[in-house]
Amino acid sequence: MKTKTTSVLIVLVVLASVITACMPTDNYLVQVMKIAPINTDMISCMDMEAIVEDPDFSYTYDYIINYLSYHLLDDIDMDISTVSAFATAETDLHSIFILVGDFNLEDIRGALEYNYFVEGEYKGIEIWTNDLLEQSLAFIDNMIVVSDITSVETCIRCHKNEDSSMYDDEDIKSVADRLPAAVGYYVFGSDYMYDIEILAGGTCVQNKQPNDEVLNITGWYKFDSATSAETSLRDTIDEFEYEYSATLISSKLRDEFIEITGETSTP
Repeated sequence: MKTKTTSVLIVLVVLASVITACMPTDNYLVQVMKIAPINTDMISCMDMEAIVEDPDFSYTYDYIINYLSYHLLDDIDMDISTVSAFATAETDLHSIFILVGDFNLEDIRGALEYNYFVEGEYKGIEIWTNDLLEQSLAFIDNMIVVSDITSVETCIRCHKNEDSSMYDDEDIKSVADRLPAAVGYYVFGSDYMYDIEILAGGTCVQNKQPNDEVLNITGWYKFDSATSAETSLRDTIDEFEYEYSATLISSKLRDEFIEITGETSTP
């Protein structure tokens, strides 16, 4: 997969290595994909409530807490226990952070004002901006979206159904809808893999038997035809094995899709 130089990729590598079990209808993955811009290259998200209760994810939880504290929570004075899910969306130019939870907005507003953010409104959505930091923050339903002003405004238009979102991309949607329920997801578009011409792909990592130090991985990859999927099967398996240090790999051709499952060890 492509190597990105943004610091967010550090989180994504951790997510791709360690994650756990599974997803209801209209889950948080779909929720954040519906506000991510359609030109999003990749989105990753994790159920923070689930990993804090699972000892197999103590390393991942600590890592993400440190990451969030350094990049976001210290600036906006947010209690991490109020964050139920955390997502990052990567476009060619910007990273978008999406926090899902039950937030005390009054405390957050006070911290934003203290840090020289200025309150405003965009299409009826409350938005705060710090021009010096080139950073904006918006409250969208039970989500807080943080990025540059252009990206945040795009997320608001996606929320208002005025712009197409990542979930409106039929190829990406078809992959996301096939992923089993999970605590964490990693979904990407056609430009994210080297040497394999996919339309979209995604993986999730489950923890079916806690405390056994084995994580179960599922990946779905969509191609432009069943023939392309069959031709690319070996390369896709190799990429899956390399990316996740996977063992016990099993694959299935499903028309224009490839489904791959495997196992990896907890760190």
